[in-house]
Amino acid sequence: MPCQFESRRTELCDNLRNLYTSTKSSDVSLGCAWYPAAQRIIREWSDHYELPVTTVACVVSALSPQCSWERNLIIANDILARRPPSIGGALHACIRKAEILRDEHDTSNGTLAYLSTFYRMRRVFPCGPKVANFAENLAGNMHEYVTVDTHGCQAALNNPLATVTLKWTPYRIFADCYTAVACEVGYSPAEFQAIIWYTWKRLYPRIWKQQHRRQWYVVGEY
Repeated sequence: MPCQFESRRTELCDNLRNLYTSTKSSDVSLGCAWYPAAQRIIREWSDHYELPVTTVACVVSALSPQCSWERNLIIANDILARRPPSIGGALHACIRKAEILRDEHDTSNGTLAYLSTFYRMRRVFPCGPKVANFAENLAGNMHEYVTVDTHGCQAALNNPLATVTLKWTPYRIFADCYTAVACEVGYSPAEFQAIIWYTWKRLYPRIWKQQHRRQWYVVGEY
């Protein structure tokens, strides 16, 4: 069955181009700085825990679903240090998968631990293209992979209330659109995604979405 988004590539690209015209200098500076800052943490933990950068990136990315970045880092540090997670916020299934990814370095004789970050994540998260791409970005690959989370999907659709879950085929379409527009405006795909993320979050903050979802449900009752 053809993917519903295949015929909408032009629309998705146009939405991203239009949104880019709404960026502020703060969106650009924050977006361009986000991944370098995150990658410094990954490298520091790699040195401290004597683990490959790819392994640390996999652990951090595995915890990301439905988990704030601040809590993600705290829990990831606990897992890398082999401590019980000190706070909540990450899904239990994701914590277990992060532990599996961490332990592969010790049990695989260097085979699985040094496979492509993307393919390691795809094996552990067979339905999780976002976490696989996020791991690559955290490991330093800013050009071949794009992290399209809920906000990134909404931005491409120009719909702040969209709740589409992207599986592998539609995810690739969204990633292609981010990559295409990023090349047009002169950023790496990962940088462009982060710039768009900050722009979208500024235009449609959480409180805005909560208020409008409540209004939609009230209208829908009649």
